[in-house]
Amino acid sequence: MDDGLKFNLPKNLPTHMVIGGEPVFSEDGATVSTMDPATGEVIVDVPAGGTKEVNQAVENSKIALEGSWRSITPAERGRMLNRVAAIIRREAQNLAVVETLDSGKPLRESHGDIETAAAYFEYYAGIADKMQGDTIPLGSDYISLTLHEPVGVTAHIIPWNFPLVTTARGVAPALAAGNTAVVKPATQTPLTAIILAGLIAEAGIPAGAYNVVTGRGDVVGDILTGHPEISHITFTGSVDTGKRVMRSAADHVASVTLELGGKSPVVV
Repeated sequence: MDDGLKFNLPKNLPTHMVIGGEPVFSEDGATVSTMDPATGEVIVDVPAGGTKEVNQAVENSKIALEGSWRSITPAERGRMLNRVAAIIRREAQNLAVVETLDSGKPLRESHGDIETAAAYFEYYAGIADKMQGDTIPLGSDYISLTLHEPVGVTAHIIPWNFPLVTTARGVAPALAAGNTAVVKPATQTPLTAIILAGLIAEAGIPAGAYNVVTGRGDVVGDILTGHPEISHITFTGSVDTGKRVMRSAADHVASVTLELGGKSPVVV
């Protein structure tokens, strides 16, 4: 398959969310199916999260933000993110196969995406200990300085077409700056975001710094963007949904980073 690249179906695909470093299933047992777009067959079922799971993920993020993650120096955060990059590269073949199976893109493109995801962690690892404040000259009788602090718990709503890349692009800078993350992957392509949780834990990043809640966007996404303890939201998707995210974030004055689609119609 795909220019001679080896394609072995992966084993032990995740069927759970990750909250506080632990596998979690939806309280009512509800699931959503992720399918192979090449065949239409169900790959696995993952939990359909709801209010309880979002609240649990945000609470675990807050605990890590104010405790284990905050206590780690910026230099050590950078070393941890470098380890995440190295582990992603070590697992590149398996991650690429899962990405192709889940999203339907060619395996060679998935390999490129996995390297890009690793490069995001590597890049922001180098920034972690270089986000410094300033001193401001106000005269001999004054001392004025600025201090950069983490914004807080961040939410990341990921599209289906670049699952791991978009997750890394938002999560890596958030972690580098000392924030914690709750990731809501696309309903169609949740698998690599869940697998990433194990790689992040292996790199030594404390439980709760990275959480994954799976499920429908109009349920989990809406609950997450409206959560009063979320301080920043990254979203990639449609213009209409982006507007909803902005309105929801405005109610609790959360900042947003939006990448909104502007696709033209195409006849193939």
